[in-house]
Amino acid sequence: MTHSALTGRLRASKAVAAAGFLLAASAFSACALFEPSPPFTKSETRWADREILFRDVVHHKKSMEGQRVVLGGKIVTVKRGTPESLIFVHEYPLDKEFNPKTDRASRGDFAIETDLPLPADRYKPGHTVEVIGEIRAPIPVAMGAHRTETIPLVRAHHLHAQAPAPPPDPMMMDPGFMDPGMMGPGFYGPGMMGPGFF
Repeated sequence: MTHSALTGRLRASKAVAAAGFLLAASAFSACALFEPSPPFTKSETRWADREILFRDVVHHKKSMEGQRVVLGGKIVTVKRGTPESLIFVHEYPLDKEFNPKTDRASRGDFAIETDLPLPADRYKPGHTVEVIGEIRAPIPVAMGAHRTETIPLVRAHHLHAQAPAPPPDPMMMDPGFMDPGMMGPGFYGPGMMGPGFF
């Protein structure tokens, strides 16, 4: 094998290894972004009675007033106010990390009352939300032209909503990421894929 052929093969191998490393690192960082993590710290969840479930709140709306709970679900709509805002939520049970299990059956709706800032890219319909708060007096909500339903109201003590999707990875999207000649006719050096290459 000539010196130039060996040099070409080594350069190509390094290029393939570098590209593979960048792709793997990008995939790892993307996975880390989407791994579920607890929305609240242990000290925050200790503030609430984690034994109280949403079904208890629904069945005993009045007697539950003042109780501290952890609830979650999917946002239906947000009514922003100054300073008070209301978030209407379709309830879903929480897993052990307090993330809503949206593949499970829901037991109804509730509202969250808060004066915390509500970024529009997080607090919007379809996003999951979790709240640690205090049960307040239930509120009436119109469910069509001729029906009103009373739903539980939670005054938020701690509040968390689903983060917006990250922008596309420029390393994966930029057509200039690969050297124009990297995969050209000269990419594979003489004998690169021949016997003994691997």
